[in-house]
Amino acid sequence: MFPIRLSIATLNLWKTKRWSKRQSALKKFVNVFCPDILCVQELKSEVLKFLDKVLPVHTRVHDDFIGWTDECNIFWKTRFFENIEYGAEEIGILAENRKLFWIRLKLRGTDRTVFISTAHFTYQEHHDELKTGLSPRIKQSRNTVLMLKKLVINTEPAFFAGDLNDTVNPLLILHEAGYDNCFTALSIPCPSTFPSYPTGQYPSDNYVRFLNQTRDWIVANQYSRPIIAQVPHCYYGETAPSDHWPVLAVYEI
Repeated sequence: MFPIRLSIATLNLWKTKRWSKRQSALKKFVNVFCPDILCVQELKSEVLKFLDKVLPVHTRVHDDFIGWTDECNIFWKTRFFENIEYGAEEIGILAENRKLFWIRLKLRGTDRTVFISTAHFTYQEHHDELKTGLSPRIKQSRNTVLMLKKLVINTEPAFFAGDLNDTVNPLLILHEAGYDNCFTALSIPCPSTFPSYPTGQYPSDNYVRFLNQTRDWIVANQYSRPIIAQVPHCYYGETAPSDHWPVLAVYEI
């Protein structure tokens, strides 16, 4: 018997900024790597329609809540998984439709389930943070942990992936709750995920877009084991899929 392995990726899609230039690069990424599960943030309906076309062996959450079409969504391969339930939970993100988006998937032909969740935490340049000097991502991380404790079932493999806009405190809080990021779990230095070069250096007068940062993460609980993890620099010509690089990991569950 072979162990069950799944690939999971997360990518901030940058809404529709420079969209006409990035379409081919995004298509190349999803075609070349074709993750079993894909979590996306900064989604827009136009980009969602595009992904529906270039991911023919995947499906996603279809729901009337605008957050599923204009913030985040989760794609999965239908030959491997079927949807059991899903939801969107309030965790204090400073944007109206940003939530903790989650789904429970059943592995076809088994009784096993996996829990997948994604979110886009508030960015560092938000006016409240600049005014107060306090990071809202600490509260958002703690609320995420509370929701994971509420939603994840017993020994179920659980994953949280997304743009956390941070490199330290959310990872510490998640680690203390039993969720380790895929790089540290493999003793790999965490690569930068923002900005992509040269695509992400736009507008060119934005100081932050010249500061390398690891903003995007995949974390998992003890009921899965990472095999590999990377930040693939996938170009089409000279263009990247987004201003963020994707994060991709393979887990044994």
